[in-house]
Amino acid sequence: MRRYYIKTYGCQMNVADSARLKAVLESAGYQEIRESGFGDSDIRGLGEADLILVNTCVVRQNAEDRAAWFIQSLKGQKKQNPNLKIGLCGCMVPEPERNLKKQFPHVDFFIPPNSPDVLKQYLAQNTKSESRNPKQIRNSNLEIVSDLGFRASNFVTIMTGCDNYCSYCVVPYVRGRETSRPMDEILEEIKASRDQGGKEITLLGQNVNSYKPGFANLLIAIQQLVISHSSLVINFMTSHPKDMSDEIIATVAELPYVAKDFHLPLQSGDDEILKKMNRGYTIEYFLGRVAKIRSLMPEARISTDLMVGFPGETEVQFENSIKLLKTVSFTQVNMFAYSPRPQTAAAKMPGQLPEEVKQERLQKLIETNRLLLASS
Repeated sequence: MRRYYIKTYGCQMNVADSARLKAVLESAGYQEIRESGFGDSDIRGLGEADLILVNTCVVRQNAEDRAAWFIQSLKGQKKQNPNLKIGLCGCMVPEPERNLKKQFPHVDFFIPPNSPDVLKQYLAQNTKSESRNPKQIRNSNLEIVSDLGFRASNFVTIMTGCDNYCSYCVVPYVRGRETSRPMDEILEEIKASRDQGGKEITLLGQNVNSYKPGFANLLIAIQQLVISHSSLVINFMTSHPKDMSDEIIATVAELPYVAKDFHLPLQSGDDEILKKMNRGYTIEYFLGRVAKIRSLMPEARISTDLMVGFPGETEVQFENSIKLLKTVSFTQVNMFAYSPRPQTAAAKMPGQLPEEVKQERLQKLIETNRLLLASS
């Protein structure tokens, strides 16, 4: 029995991709190494692996650096076991101006995001498959956990890519343009998960609000699949504030099986910075969306992302983010310091801030949020 291990970095889309790669491997007769506690600096226990996949993230420098370090650390594994195969997956693969084979010569193959067929082709060409019963695969636990804690056991991807081109974000360059999956495919996948006893399903996309032919329409269509399963809960992420329409908010409010959870990445509390980020909304508009959600669903949980240290951000503009954090009672806030990404407009902007300034502001934001949560 051949054994494999998958290391996943980054967002929920990467976690969902890893789950699909896991399904391919298990259908080919591989068995997962599931020992807990493998950190970036601890690869003990992987000596039994015949194949290791590293699913990478390049949205932020920290995630990219950690993935690159882990990949480099596998050189020793390769020396100990020359038959070990290593696959590099995810957003690092299509990143512009990067020669991965030169950077990681010990890696055997590369898999772009959302491309499980590439792994199928590699296995077909390089191994003798030990196919298992397809029904057995569908019923197996396909849970994958990333370094950020996302779990993929019941993720259903409804769309891939992004068309927003926020000035700091590399996603459109590594995951491509926005593409919506046909609704009937999505409904069939949800039905299969429901029939296997799934209690919670998360609809995934870089911006689920722009799903075509309409995210509200999709939520309504799902109703027929869950109406007789009162315990089934539908979640969704991530939402772009500019596309969070009154129709979507009203539909979520009306449908009892849809969780009243909204992840609305704000990114900055300053209008000028939002414009430079190419976010497509103002603070007034964002607060209007929050007010609309809470007017229809007082119990709604609203989380967000906040970035500090964007090029040219002044102390006053940073303090505007602090003020907004105090104004909106977010359930959860993910906080980050800006890091320049290749090919993005923000990387070429003047006013790049020193790392120490960015880290100082990040720590202040974290401390402010901690005090707010403690007093709530």
